[in-house]
Amino acid sequence: MKKFMNKENINKGLRVIPLSGAETVGLNSYVIEYNDDIFIVDYGVTFPAGESYGVEYLLPPIDWLKQNKHRIKAIIVTHAHMDHIGGIPFVLDELGYPPVYGSPFSVEFLKEKLIEVKKDKNAKLHVTGKDDKLQFGAVTVSFFHVTHSIPQSYGVCFHTPQGRVVYTGDYKLDQRPINEQPTEMEKIRDLGEKGVLVALGDSTNAFEPGRSKSETEILETLMDVIKKAEGRVIIATFSSLVTRLGGVIEAAKKLNKKVLITGRSLESNIKIAMKIGYIHPQNGVIIQRKHLDTIPDNQLIILTTGSQGEPMASLTRIASNKHSFLTIKKTDTVIMSSSVIPNNVIEVQKLMDMIARRGARIVNTKLMNVHVSGHPNQEDMIAMAKALNPKYFIPVHGFTSFAAQHKRILVEAGFPESQVFVPVEGGIFSFKDGVLTQEKKLEVEEVRVIDRQLLSSKEQLIIDRKAMASEGICTVTVVDRKDRTPEFAVSLRGFAQMDQTQEIVKAIKSRLSQNISKVKDEKTVKKSIYTILGVFFHKKLQRYPVLSVEVAKS
Repeated sequence: MKKFMNKENINKGLRVIPLSGAETVGLNSYVIEYNDDIFIVDYGVTFPAGESYGVEYLLPPIDWLKQNKHRIKAIIVTHAHMDHIGGIPFVLDELGYPPVYGSPFSVEFLKEKLIEVKKDKNAKLHVTGKDDKLQFGAVTVSFFHVTHSIPQSYGVCFHTPQGRVVYTGDYKLDQRPINEQPTEMEKIRDLGEKGVLVALGDSTNAFEPGRSKSETEILETLMDVIKKAEGRVIIATFSSLVTRLGGVIEAAKKLNKKVLITGRSLESNIKIAMKIGYIHPQNGVIIQRKHLDTIPDNQLIILTTGSQGEPMASLTRIASNKHSFLTIKKTDTVIMSSSVIPNNVIEVQKLMDMIARRGARIVNTKLMNVHVSGHPNQEDMIAMAKALNPKYFIPVHGFTSFAAQHKRILVEAGFPESQVFVPVEGGIFSFKDGVLTQEKKLEVEEVRVIDRQLLSSKEQLIIDRKAMASEGICTVTVVDRKDRTPEFAVSLRGFAQMDQTQEIVKAIKSRLSQNISKVKDEKTVKKSIYTILGVFFHKKLQRYPVLSVEVAKS
C-alpha cells in the first residue's frame, strides 16, 4: 500500500460532486472531497456541436478546481478514452501539477497527449495496478478491473471514515472479452458486502434493454466477413476501440492475412498497446506501406480511422481519392465497425455514398453485428447496482434523460426511489453519519479551448467570434489629415448583399461626417465613433456587428 501523508484535515466531511458528465455525453469529471482533500476522478474532453466559432475542444469546468488547487491530492484516471482523460494535458499546469494515477495503458496514453501539448516536463504520472491501494491520510483508494472497449479500464472505490464511494467508470459485463479478464464482479460484490455508502454508475445505454453483447461475438462476425471477402477488407472504427483492433490483428494471424494500419490516432493507440504487451502480433502480420504491393488483395486487411465521416480521417480521404496511397476498389469490402454518433449521421451517409459510387461492398450495423457498445445495458446496470448494494445511487454519464431512465430501471428492480438521485452538473451531495443532503450547486461552465488557450464564454475572443459569425463586422479607418479634418473609410463584411452594403456604407459615412468634424485625439474620436455607430446599428438596422476603429495619419 502506497502512503501519502497529509497535514491535519479541516473537518468538512464527505462530499461528492459530479462536476461534468451528468447532463451531457462525454466530458466526464467527478470530485470526491473528504475534509480538506480533493480527489478528481477523470477529466475528459469533447468536441463542440454545431457552430463552434473556432473552438477546438470543450473541457469540464475548472474555476472551482483552480480556486481549490492547493487541496487537490490526486487525479485518478479510470481509463484512456478521451471523454475521461483528454482534458488533463490542458489543465495540469493550471491545477499546479497534482499527481495522476492510472493503469499502464492510461499512463502511456496520457504521456503521448502531454507531449502533443508540450506539457510533459512537470507532469507526475504514476502507474497503478488494479490490485494496488493508495493511502491519502484518512482516505484509501482501491481499484477493480472492468471490461470496456479499451485495455486496463478501472472502477474506483474511495474508502473514507464516512463510508465507501464507488465510481464504476465505463464498463460492461462481458463474459467473453478479448485479451483480458471479465469485470471483477467478486471484488465488486465484496465491496457491496462490506458496505457502500454511495455509487456513481454508467448510464450511457440506459434505454437499451437486456444484456450488452460480447466483444468476442462481434469479432466472430468480423472473421466470417473477412473469410468470405472477395478482395481487401477495410475496417473503419474508433481508434479508441483498442480491444477490437487487437482482436482483428489476432484474427488476421489465424486467417494468415496481413494488416495495414492507416490513421495517426489509430497507429498511436496500437503502438501503446504493443508497448504494454496488450497486443503482441507475430512478426510480419502488421505490414508497412512499402510492402503493400507485395500482398494480394484477398490477403489484406486495412484498419483505418474515419467511421464517423470525419473530413480529414483516413477512410474519407481514401473514398474521395485524397489519400496518399490508397483508393477504393470495386472488390473491397468496407466494414463500418462502430455506432454512428447522432451529430455525424449526415457525414457518415455522405461517406457511404462515396464508397458505394466506387462499387465497394459496405457492411454496417444495420446489416450485421459488426459493432457492440462498451457500456452496460439495462440488465447489466441492475446487476452492477445489486452487486454494489449501495445505500445511495447516483446515475452519471449522459444526458438527464439517461440518468432518469437509469433511476427508473433501478427503482423497478427494487431500489428505494428516495435513495436514487438524478444529478445536475455542479450538484453537491454531502454525507454525514450515513445521511445524504444536497447543498447549493456550484456555478459551472464548460471551458473552451482555442489554440491551447482556456477560455470562458465571457472572453472577448468568444464574444467577438460569435458576433462576427451572426452579425458581421464593420471596420472604420479614420484618416487624420493635416488640418485635423477626418476622412472615413468604411468596410462591412458578413453583413448584407453588395447593393445593400453600399447603401449602408454611404449612410455610415454621412452619419460620421455630420458628428465628427475634427480629430482632437485618437481616444476621443474612437469613443465617439463607437457610440455613434452603436446607436445607428441598433436603432436603424437592429444589428450588433463587431466594430473595429483605427486612426491613421495622412
